[in-house]
Amino acid sequence: MAPEFREAEVGRALARIQAGERPADVESETLDCKEDPSRRGPDGAPTAGAPQFETAGYLIAGVCACLANHEGGTVIVGLDEKQSGVAAFVGTDLESAWLRKRIRQLTSPPLVVAVKQRVVEGARLLVLQVPRNQGGEPHSATVSKSGGRRKPRRVGTECQEMETLAEQLAWLDARSGYDWSAAPSGYAIGETRAAAIEALRDFLRESESAERRRVADLGDVDLLRRLQLVRDDGVTLTRAGARLLCPAKSAALVYLGKPAAGVRAEIKVEGAGRGLIEELREVERVIAGRNRTVALPARGLPEAIVEAISPRVIREALVNAIMHRDWDIPEPITVEHTGDEFVVFSPGLPFGVEIDHLLTAPSRTRNRVLGDALRSLGLAEREGTGVDRMYIEQIRLGHPPPSFQVRAGGVRVALTGGDPEPAVVRVHAELPARLRGDARAAIMIDLLRTAPSATRTDLSVAAQEDSPEIDAFLRLAKGEGLLQRTARVRPGGEPAWRLSDHVRDALGPVLPYYARSIEESVRLVEELARARGSVRNQDVQDLLGLAVVRSSRVLKEAEHQGRIKLGPGSAARGRSVWYVPADA
Repeated sequence: MAPEFREAEVGRALARIQAGERPADVESETLDCKEDPSRRGPDGAPTAGAPQFETAGYLIAGVCACLANHEGGTVIVGLDEKQSGVAAFVGTDLESAWLRKRIRQLTSPPLVVAVKQRVVEGARLLVLQVPRNQGGEPHSATVSKSGGRRKPRRVGTECQEMETLAEQLAWLDARSGYDWSAAPSGYAIGETRAAAIEALRDFLRESESAERRRVADLGDVDLLRRLQLVRDDGVTLTRAGARLLCPAKSAALVYLGKPAAGVRAEIKVEGAGRGLIEELREVERVIAGRNRTVALPARGLPEAIVEAISPRVIREALVNAIMHRDWDIPEPITVEHTGDEFVVFSPGLPFGVEIDHLLTAPSRTRNRVLGDALRSLGLAEREGTGVDRMYIEQIRLGHPPPSFQVRAGGVRVALTGGDPEPAVVRVHAELPARLRGDARAAIMIDLLRTAPSATRTDLSVAAQEDSPEIDAFLRLAKGEGLLQRTARVRPGGEPAWRLSDHVRDALGPVLPYYARSIEESVRLVEELARARGSVRNQDVQDLLGLAVVRSSRVLKEAEHQGRIKLGPGSAARGRSVWYVPADA
């Protein structure tokens, strides 16, 4: 259980007991209250207690093993479970160091707990923080001086013995695929913030889905159950629910708006005491106010006005950070927004995937329940498509693809926006439907914006995959008129691809190789002839994106300047003309 949730649960439980409840009434899946057995004599009468008492060691070791074999949790020692209110605070004289050592000795595998002292209503209590069992073997505990051992697990507020091998195998199976966000938080539905619930409803009402808008009108309890933010008991919030909806001691999301790189932030959003869903809504509101809009001058485009950085990509970057970060690390997600640059840093290393295979590796959400809730709200793409959409959206506006890096124990996502390129927007808008949602198409167009041709290997590296799907895409792109093969293969025999003539014409000046001075073109033709040993009209078309007639003019000019000459046996005119370097 996350430390902040444990501390909050202990604080609320003690307050409830002080207000008149019994310790037994405040117990949960992750909280157990125990009286120190040394404070009772054989006849049940109160006694002075002892700093070391074997029966206490046996009792508390068993409870700790029980909690560890579930989700971890807390044991409060020094409370009379049968008393109510202040009378329940009877205290303990057990030594912290002795108890910690004895629990380790009595459990197998050895269980290490943290023990803190706390004084409430004049009574000394021991608060034991029990970690979740991360191994493949359940903790057992010696529970009597005769050596009897138990392998307990928490079921509701009870500790039940795993007596059979089948039960232990079922326990192990249930441990696989652990989801931090699905675990109990110790918070109840009634402890959520009304403003956070309203933020949930606002996101649902803004959705394009009629079903989501209907969900927004459900009552609070039904809404949280629909979003799977409540445990099976119908009362306790999951950690995902508590993180989104309950007040936190510190901000989980920090936004810094800067006028320029290297200067202090002029706007800072960092609000403790709110739910994460409220923080997200506030940060998005501030970003929208600072994300400048740009009018597209060309007619017939899907949008007349766009933002310098796509709000869809910004949201995907923020939501991905929330879904995939390691919430056991206390540092917040940080967002730096500088002009048309946007950077998100989330704590924790990538989960189950290499950083350079984010596009194609099967998606594995670190926090599945949290991720499902965000998808249900319409804040995230369906699983496995979010990074694809980030690439497509950035590239279709003429911006660089998003950058993902592992840095300082976390993941850094950088987005570069700016004025969109109308010609690029038009080409993407006019793509056939079968290519429009394919990240490979966007990536290939981006590669061929700066280079006249690209190979399958080039696309494989940029698209982070090497599979038959790459070949299938190239065939589809050729059939749909996006790409065509170059006249000759690359050195080594690998075929190369270029944009089709009509796509090159549509992109026009956006392609740096499409419009050059004659002198620059002649120089490139000479370099090509030296690199390949010969050059033909089709090679110049592929290299410079020129029509047949203009390619012929460039070749003639290069010949006139003495840069190239007719190849041995070449015809003087026609399609069979070929050239070699002048000094060959």
